[in-house]
Amino acid sequence: MFFLLRVAFWLTIVLLLLPSIPGGPLHDAAAPKDQPVGAMEALSAATSAMADASGFCARQPQACAIGAGVIQMISERAEAGARFAISYIAEQIGEEKRRAAARATGTPSGDTLTTRDLSPEWQGPIAPGGLPNETSASVPAGSPGPASSPPAVPLPPKRPA
Repeated sequence: MFFLLRVAFWLTIVLLLLPSIPGGPLHDAAAPKDQPVGAMEALSAATSAMADASGFCARQPQACAIGAGVIQMISERAEAGARFAISYIAEQIGEEKRRAAARATGTPSGDTLTTRDLSPEWQGPIAPGGLPNETSASVPAGSPGPASSPPAVPLPPKRPA
């Protein structure tokens, strides 16, 4: 995001400093013939605009405080995104190094699993009894238990006939 802002800023500066083409389509419509805008006038206007913008916080302190909060939130999100991107890239580099080491040692290249593939799957919450998806009312204490185990996902109630 900040990279795009920097690129836009520098492209704007370059386009402002480029000379205009005499007789071009923008030359006739942009400025009157008797008063062309030079680089020094543009620099003077930009300097006065920056001076006016620097006094904005003195005139509108509440807007400045809200803007600071927004900038902090955006920077925290950008930092979290950068950390995610770096960890993803580091994982990919680690996988590539592992594959290269496996090729160098001569082990078969049939292993195409990544570390994400090897991680355990998500399992639902564990009931107080210790087994996932176990219902405490399905088997009373002391009874031998049902012939088949209860389904992992509860079935919807049956419609009355």
